[in-house]
Amino acid sequence: MPPPALPDDLVDRVLLRFPPEEPELLVRVALVCKRWFRLISDPHFRRRFREFHRAAPMLGFFCTNYRSPSSRFVPTSSAPLPHAIPGDWRAVDARHGRVLLNTAACWDDFTFFGSGEDLVVWDPVTGEQHQLPKLSEHMYPHQYPFYCHWTAAVLCASAEGGCDHLDCGRGPFLVVFVCTSTREAFVSVYSSETGAWSGPASAQLRRAGVHLAKPSVLVGKALHFMSGDCGATKILKYVLGRQEISLIHLPKKPYRHIALMAMADGGLGFAAVHGFKLDLWSRVSGTKGSAKWAQSQAIDLETIGTLSVSFETVCCIDGVAAMLMGNDKTYVIINLKSRQIRKIIEGRIAYPVVPYTSFYTPAPGAATTCEGPREGSSSA
Repeated sequence: MPPPALPDDLVDRVLLRFPPEEPELLVRVALVCKRWFRLISDPHFRRRFREFHRAAPMLGFFCTNYRSPSSRFVPTSSAPLPHAIPGDWRAVDARHGRVLLNTAACWDDFTFFGSGEDLVVWDPVTGEQHQLPKLSEHMYPHQYPFYCHWTAAVLCASAEGGCDHLDCGRGPFLVVFVCTSTREAFVSVYSSETGAWSGPASAQLRRAGVHLAKPSVLVGKALHFMSGDCGATKILKYVLGRQEISLIHLPKKPYRHIALMAMADGGLGFAAVHGFKLDLWSRVSGTKGSAKWAQSQAIDLETIGTLSVSFETVCCIDGVAAMLMGNDKTYVIINLKSRQIRKIIEGRIAYPVVPYTSFYTPAPGAATTCEGPREGSSSA
């Protein structure tokens, strides 16, 4: 006599605890029986799954060799994305399930040449593409494209209104375009709701060229961009809604490569390697309402995972993990809480790197056939 079936609520509680970075596991469970398939396919379960885990997992990252015409995706989860990056496009930024792509550009020793006129917002799960209109000439500094730097960020349109970003991948979005010359910065914002760019906000800034090779960081209602290349000492801050542009000075430390991050408490921070230590810094309140930098952690890289080569910081993933590149071209992802490391077995990873985070449940059958999405597939 077979044992009695487990109650649906008990199965539900078990499934909610499945790791979101391994979406293939939910697919396998859905194939066990029709009842479990029905549970996992229920939109209410998927919403509870996102609410239970809160932070979307990193499914992989886009990397771009500066001599290559396009970016490529390196998966870090058990299920590949259903759609490949289209054509000769390069990933500039990724956030809230979307990727911002650019074409008609080239690199030379990590220096970017080209315009930000050809921008596309792409959803790797559905394959949907949204071509942005070109920016008018008056939205650039007078020196553009010579002696100018630009980058851009994509984000949920409700980022300044308290969205939890658990299920906003199909809603409206914004693209923030930042262009700087030697003395000034211009920012324009595209809204998918209006289908148009805003008039540019500008500020007089000295030597604050933004760094395209470093992903931006959203903290509260402000986007933060690295300023300069190796040894950068400033962060360019843009406040959404208020169109305020300002600079934040970094502490004077001997760091060559700094990666910005959003801290667990919702504040701004950064990670950097010095010697064989990964230093974590956060922006804290000082006297009379001012803010200052304070070192919060120092992780000894030689004591975790037998890491014995010299590393540099590539990027941070939602303040939960940091990706480092070794001088032997090895890449590792370090969980900043558990100190666990994951080595990336990939011989051709290139810099810059854009992490892609999202909840995703492949369609049943995709995990075993390696096919693209079928009816019923979804970003969970």
